[in-house]
Amino acid sequence: MQVIDSSALIKYLTKEENWQKIENHIKEGCATLDLAMKETANALVKKTIKNEVDIKTAKQIIAHLSRIVKIMPQKEQFEKALEISIKHKITIYDALFIALAANTHQPLLTSDRKQAETSKQYGVTTILV
Repeated sequence: MQVIDSSALIKYLTKEENWQKIENHIKEGCATLDLAMKETANALVKKTIKNEVDIKTAKQIIAHLSRIVKIMPQKEQFEKALEISIKHKITIYDALFIALAANTHQPLLTSDRKQAETSKQYGVTTILV
């Protein structure tokens, strides 16, 4: 099982450049935080406003999300995430995914370079896509 953050999830779900690189990871099994549901929905709102995705597709993506990844609660990750966020001056959102990967000893799949660099400092194997 790997941890997939919102950036990689959105890339895969909306078929952005290099989305195919994520597909095998999804098939192997990925977990994400409940936070990713909100971040994915927010990204879909933006893509819908820009006419990159229609509302029907956006709704289908959200409905399908919990079928392709395991959704985990974020509340258990806050203690470590706060430390990471403050120390490295990154968002709490990114730090939560790093904390989940570090606490579960799982690799992190992300499209965020700064998050990937930070996660390595916590012994997390990072896959940058």
